[in-house]
Amino acid sequence: MKFFLALVASYAIGARTGGQELDRMVQSLKALCETDEFADVVDAARSQASSIFRDIAGIVEGHRSMPEIDEDLVARVSHLVGRV
Repeated sequence: MKFFLALVASYAIGARTGGQELDRMVQSLKALCETDEFADVVDAARSQASSIFRDIAGIVEGHRSMPEIDEDLVARVSHLVGRV
């Protein structure tokens, strides 16, 4: 979400400066995306998402049971992710 807000703010700034600042921001984002650190973050996010989807698929197919939590859906998903 912060990334999206930064993108919108940068666009607004770029519109005021004739696009020069926006072009510089786009170049910076491209450079960021090409770093090894960014690739590591993307790989970790993919791995985490894969694990979550496997857990959810196991629950839906009946291979795993959903732990009894007397809270809302967010609490249940947080439990699956392991943040509780």
